[in-house]
Amino acid sequence: MLYHCRNNYIEKNPAKRVLAVVLALVLLTGCGSISLPGQDADTGARNQSASGSHVDFDKLHKENEDIFAWLYVPDTAIDYPVCQSSMGDDAYYTDHNYLKEPDPKGAIYTECANLTNMCDFNEVLHGSSPSDGTMFSDLQKFLDRSFFEDHEYIYVYMDGNALIYYVFAAFTRRNTRLLEFYDFTYASGCQAFLDEIYEAKSMNKLVRSGWEGAVEPDNFIITLSTVNPNDPSRQTVVVGCLVGDVRGLIDREVDYTDPAEQ
Repeated sequence: MLYHCRNNYIEKNPAKRVLAVVLALVLLTGCGSISLPGQDADTGARNQSASGSHVDFDKLHKENEDIFAWLYVPDTAIDYPVCQSSMGDDAYYTDHNYLKEPDPKGAIYTECANLTNMCDFNEVLHGSSPSDGTMFSDLQKFLDRSFFEDHEYIYVYMDGNALIYYVFAAFTRRNTRLLEFYDFTYASGCQAFLDEIYEAKSMNKLVRSGWEGAVEPDNFIITLSTVNPNDPSRQTVVVGCLVGDVRGLIDREVDYTDPAEQ
């Protein structure tokens, strides 16, 4: 059975979500100014930052056609373009930056199994954790309960749209490829990952109060993932649920059939 799902939001705090959407709209359109911390940059696309103004996708696409989004997480160094290899090489951006220059820190990227329109159940974004604190190093901050409680939103800007995700979980897990380990094309695979999130809490797992079991396969989530540089067998993940879609473009059908019967 296919279930049509569009913008199935969870209304945990409507007032806060309205503020988040307003901020996303300002950054999307570039009107007005805001006083959020920016990221210093040197040349080209590096001069852009979602924390200070709208993102110029025309300029970004001229520098790299693989850039399809911009990721911004307040009070972290995470303020980067997001790439997907047009060559179908999921390993390419592990050692090339978003300008396609060789770089051991790589870029923020999604695997080719994910849709670049952000309409999958789980959009998995990868990044390294170098010792200089760039890229996805700051995901470790979300493992601190105080930081986790005080930082609720992830922003994704696209050409003509802005998405707001509410961070509801952060934890460490065995380092496996989520898009390979779970079959997110079926509701059962979506639920299996949610079950992993909601299973008994531990010192390495934070789930926002009131969200236990709240997210379902017909929602949309984002997972920011980085391998622990001190223990490559573990990865840190920060998971958010879509609560704002400025242009109303996020849409998909959820397959509730049993994959074993296919």
